[in-house]
Amino acid sequence: MELQYMLTSMTGYGRAASSSPDGAVTVEVRSLNHRYFDVSLRMPREFSPVEERVRSHISEGIARGRIEVSVSVEWRGTSCRRVAFDTDLARAYTEGLASLADTLGLEPMRSVDDVSRLPDVITISEAEVDADSLWEMLRPALSDAIDQVVEMRKEEGARLERDIAGRIEVIEQTVDEVGRRAPEVVESYRAKLARRVSEMIEDVRVDESRLATEVALFADRCDITEETVRFKSHIRQFRDTISESGDCGKKLDFIIQEMNREANTIAAKSQDSFISALAVEIKAELEKVREQVQNVE
Repeated sequence: MELQYMLTSMTGYGRAASSSPDGAVTVEVRSLNHRYFDVSLRMPREFSPVEERVRSHISEGIARGRIEVSVSVEWRGTSCRRVAFDTDLARAYTEGLASLADTLGLEPMRSVDDVSRLPDVITISEAEVDADSLWEMLRPALSDAIDQVVEMRKEEGARLERDIAGRIEVIEQTVDEVGRRAPEVVESYRAKLARRVSEMIEDVRVDESRLATEVALFADRCDITEETVRFKSHIRQFRDTISESGDCGKKLDFIIQEMNREANTIAAKSQDSFISALAVEIKAELEKVREQVQNVE
């Protein structure tokens, strides 16, 4: 039975092209890590009327990350730019300059190229383009590129999920080991305390009641039962969150912060070097999980 992975990465890439009677469009989409949903567009000015449609279309398939979109176009036939010649202005320039040249004894302008260089004789403007036509031209390539990005994000997400699941398993086993070790610490302290008292007061029977009181106080100071129980609860919540559909990266990051707090408390309360070492191992694994979660949508 094939496993179903739920996590989605925030990194991906897609490139697609489409054509229409007006021209050919190429779209590149890159998806990068980001705390929020952020779209950056690089498109020819002709496509400005459909910018909001592009953003909306991207948001339908991607919930989080920085999305960089690059659009290039090769027009067929008539370009979307229009060139206009001001014949009246050119005539006025020519006649005026001819009169000036005659007055000053200079050579008059003799070519169209000379006239075309004069201000405002030639103007280039953007032609009116129907937004719906532009969208129908762009949409197929954009959709294909986004689909590629989404697929790559899913594949990367599956890899992340496998890695994270393995590390959470290691963390859970280590927390269990901490829980098993905790009672041994108290018993070790009781035996050590009794031995020290006996060594200090030879041939005197140890007051078991007083000893029990001291051991109880020690056990209360270093009791990490609540921390281990909460830690196990956070692990269950973490796994439940992974199994949910939709973007969960921020929630997973928050749960990791809570796990770190419990690990810090365990390390602070523990009077045992072995438990302290286990707490360090837990924090090291949590940091690796946190790094992976930073790339989860």
